Amino acid sequence: MKFLQLITQNLFSKILLILLCLVSLPAWSQNNLEALLLNASPETIQANPELFDYMNNLAEPALADNCTSCHGSVLTGGVGVPNLVDYEWLWGIDGFEMTGVESVMEIMQTILYGVRNTDCDEEIKMFGGCPDTRYSEMPAYAELGFDEASLNNMVDYVLSLSGEDANPFAVEAASSQWPLCVECHGVDGTGYTPFGGPDLTDDIWLFGSSGRDIYDVVANGRVGVCPAWSEVLDAATIKALATYIYYKANGFI
Repeated sequence: MKFLQLITQNLFSKILLILLCLVSLPAWSQNNLEALLLNASPETIQANPELFDYMNNLAEPALADNCTSCHGSVLTGGVGVPNLVDYEWLWGIDGFEMTGVESVMEIMQTILYGVRNTDCDEEIKMFGGCPDTRYSEMPAYAELGFDEASLNNMVDYVLSLSGEDANPFAVEAASSQWPLCVECHGVDGTGYTPFGGPDLTDDIWLFGSSGRDIYDVVANGRVGVCPAWSEVLDAATIKALATYIYYKANGFI
């Protein structure tokens, strides 16, 4: 009888152990997927259906809760808000990256630390922004001594860069002041992504393409802000968001 009880107790213990393992399996699987997501390249995630679904399940609610209010439901942005899915990037990505990992890391930096984020202690700010935030500033040239003639000449210069009709005499007059813009926009006006300098030679305009719109930007400057999400979203969600945006911009999803 004691022998039978011992066998029964041992069998019960094994069954209980198996049940406990089965109950904890979903949590273990989720933790495993999280670790895989954090360490996987975009190509690896795309090739693994389970991991790809896990990424989507993290990214889509996070986008709806935190991003679409500014960037829109399909992430195409609007006036003053960048389009996230046209593969034209203000920050970090210049199209010469060797792998998808580089692009996703650049997107992650923007999500983690924001654009012109100033929500940190004064003693750790650098150039007016928090450490690691994307930071540049389009100056308000009307406040820096440009008169009406100079402002209007620069508008013509910018229009000429994108192939629009412009007064050649105004363009020539502005050419001596164009070096002020080169640090961010480049000598040829094609932009400089490390500084968030827009390409002025294409047909993508964040604040409008009319002469009036360009005048307003040149005269009054722009300092748009995107918040930092590093203390709001966990690491896996940020990686999922960056990868999802990378896929959308490339037309993979």
